[in-house]
Amino acid sequence: MANALIVRPRSDLLSATKTGRAAQYVRMSTDHQRYSTQNQAAAIAVYAAQRDLVIVRTYADEGRSGLRIHRREGLIELIDDVRSGRADFDHILVYDVSRWGRFQDVDESAYYEFMCRQAGIKVCYCAEEFDNDGSVIASIVKNLKRVMAAEYSRELSVKVHAGACRVASLGFKQGGAIGFGLQRELVDEDRCSKGILSKGQRKHLQTDRVLIRPGPDQEQRIVAQIFREYVVHRRSQASIARLLNNEQVPNHRGTLWSDTMVRNILGNEIYIGNSVYNRKSFRLKQVMKKNPPELWVRATGLFEPMVDKSIFQRAQSMLKEQYVRLSDEHLLKKLREALAVNGKLSVSILAAMDGMPSAGLYAYRFGSLREAFRLIGYVNSKRDFDYLDARQQSDTELLSQASTLAMRIRSLGAAAIFDARDKVMTVDDRLKISLRMARYYVPKNNAPAWLVHRRVSEPSGHILALRLDEETNRKVRDYFLLPLSEMGKERINLTASCRSRFAAYRCATMDDVLRAVMTKVAALPVPASR
Repeated sequence: MANALIVRPRSDLLSATKTGRAAQYVRMSTDHQRYSTQNQAAAIAVYAAQRDLVIVRTYADEGRSGLRIHRREGLIELIDDVRSGRADFDHILVYDVSRWGRFQDVDESAYYEFMCRQAGIKVCYCAEEFDNDGSVIASIVKNLKRVMAAEYSRELSVKVHAGACRVASLGFKQGGAIGFGLQRELVDEDRCSKGILSKGQRKHLQTDRVLIRPGPDQEQRIVAQIFREYVVHRRSQASIARLLNNEQVPNHRGTLWSDTMVRNILGNEIYIGNSVYNRKSFRLKQVMKKNPPELWVRATGLFEPMVDKSIFQRAQSMLKEQYVRLSDEHLLKKLREALAVNGKLSVSILAAMDGMPSAGLYAYRFGSLREAFRLIGYVNSKRDFDYLDARQQSDTELLSQASTLAMRIRSLGAAAIFDARDKVMTVDDRLKISLRMARYYVPKNNAPAWLVHRRVSEPSGHILALRLDEETNRKVRDYFLLPLSEMGKERINLTASCRSRFAAYRCATMDDVLRAVMTKVAALPVPASR
């Protein structure tokens, strides 16, 4: 019993046959259930001993909800071993039906069990009164237990949500990270301060609460500057982020500023002393949805505003205007006005004009920027708008290349996750690689080059530049796996010369990229949690 939670390597298998051999699956929902998995393992060990089963493998999910299989690495690995035929056991021992999962669709729970049964592996619920033998009674009781497990989560979700809304209405923080320029104050049930919480600290008593307070004066000044740059100086969110990064202003995440961070500050009422809860809901971890304003829970006057309320309200109006969907006719009208003022059109002209939609929006709405120009009669432009015209195809190719690389990495036994929004691949939780297209470009009076642009915010690690062909700027010809430290400025110019300082980072094929990535991963330390 004491050895029930030891994961035995495959070299320690007791015999070649898998008859009488079992794997155990244990799960606890929160970190507060400190001894839950040990208690489950103890009951499972008794069950195994009574039936002459040897526990040879343990799959565990600690601090994971049973509502979905997402992020339940233990169950995912178990199902993967069963599917692939790597399972060297014929029983799976689980404490009860709810530990297998509280799936809101009970058919999902049955589906994972059915896959095990198809592979000749029996799932046993050790603490249940029925034997999972496929009989009519067992099937009825098991399905009822699944429904009860799902319903328990639904009822608990309603109660927890109501309680959270009540606490939020009193001005107390309801979990989650705080924004820039803010700090958390721990108070007791009488609202008497117990001190400021540092990053990573949390309350220990159920009766204690957390209030949001203004942060350091320097950060408050930065918040005021962000609103001033946006409202008074009409800077874009990306421009403000670049300004802060150029001035080396640190943020609360220890990363570079991004336009999304700036947008979150501009739209957050906490900077005028109000907290707003329940703007979005993620009930039972099924679907994230936005809630109508009448369901929001707002607490006002928590502290003196860091930003003048008139400036804040003006910022909200500008944000709404930014995301209003303009008709095609209105977009073309704005384009004609820009042409009348400037006498010509270009991407830089559009970007420099206040209230002007972006060149990317025109390319998206009309198929290409060139087509938008043609519709207003501006057909004499000799400028190269191929980049905007080909953006969608370029994004599709990047996603395809990323999917191929991730699949190849996983085939070698490492984890690979690609974030399509940020275009960042995380390998084995140790290496972050930012994927970028390197387009062919012929500048005036300079040698041809492939440009790799730096984003406003880049993860630490490396950039994988996919160099496109000279003829069409559509097909990938080779790759460069570059350390981020090589990008001292906003872009890198890759040249055709083999004597370039970047030549050492070139990978001719995807196989070369795979080898280079895995070599770098192997050289990094393994996280302590493993």
